[in-house]
Amino acid sequence: MAMDFIKIKKGLLDKYSISPNDVICAENISPKDKENIIYYLLSCYELARKNLLKGNLTASSYACAIILEDDSVYFGVNFNNTRNEISSICAERMAILETFNAKVKEYDTENKQPLSYKIKYILMSSYTKEGKYWADKMTPCADCLSWFNTGANLSIDTKICFLKKDNKGRLCIDAQALDNYLPLRDLVYETHKKISNDIKIKRSKHATLSAQPDSKLIELYNAVLKAYQNNCLAKTSNQNVAAGAIINGEIFTGVKVDFSKRWFIEPLMAACYKGIEKYKEKAFVDAVCFIGEEYTMTESNKKVKDGIVSLKTLGRLNTKFATNKTLVVTGSKEGLNAYTIADYMPGEHKFIHTYEIK
Repeated sequence: MAMDFIKIKKGLLDKYSISPNDVICAENISPKDKENIIYYLLSCYELARKNLLKGNLTASSYACAIILEDDSVYFGVNFNNTRNEISSICAERMAILETFNAKVKEYDTENKQPLSYKIKYILMSSYTKEGKYWADKMTPCADCLSWFNTGANLSIDTKICFLKKDNKGRLCIDAQALDNYLPLRDLVYETHKKISNDIKIKRSKHATLSAQPDSKLIELYNAVLKAYQNNCLAKTSNQNVAAGAIINGEIFTGVKVDFSKRWFIEPLMAACYKGIEKYKEKAFVDAVCFIGEEYTMTESNKKVKDGIVSLKTLGRLNTKFATNKTLVVTGSKEGLNAYTIADYMPGEHKFIHTYEIK
């Protein structure tokens, strides 16, 4: 089997006239993994091409490979059955599901330990059509980042890898650590008490550029706290969360509403709907706020940390009605923190996919 793999790998490298020795590798990639990463990235490219030509409905295609710490590899492509959101899933999440399915199949039910594995690399590639290559910046979308943000099988050491060409035209493997995409992944939110107007809000460097006064942010926080304290609609999940937004100077709040443990209304989107409906195309979100329990209770009453900040909703707002400068307010033991959407999802770690594979 090992000899067959070596032969297949050499065949793909020869097909694209790529010598691993000539490819520049990011320093945070283990040298022993370099050749396999190149091979799997090329495999992703071919998979994305097949998906576009024979499968996907949209005009571009993505593929992802996940390499675990045991060096096993699992693939996924983006699936767009229709333009309906619920009928679509990105390549990264498809690969995560494929990994999980494979590990469940392998799992020995006599083993009393929980299923456990760690993702070492996430490899990404794309394809749009013959003779055309991406010149735009790409990155895992807000939905995928939400999965990365809460996934127990990932860590800040997980690397997201892709091929690119440097300014000298040399083929390179770039690798960004997960904490470059999600620098606030392990932030803890602990305050559930009313905040007085004399408290000092701790602002990030980006947040200091906002003209929103502390008094308005405190008003927002206390309005969200009231919504949180009055919410009786999140008892099914035992994870009460409330959110709010300052839209055109007016405060709107929303609460988590459970339909079941896995179906619920996301509170920030509920809050923003109110403001967007009122102000329509002129609506602009200056700041948002979250309060609630960071843990989901499983069927076995185990607490699983999944945070309260919805990257999925922040990503949607950031495409319209908000910007990277929009403030994100949360509580801490010391009082209040103010970050920005850019702090939660830094745009500078997008990558440019401009190399030509022929």
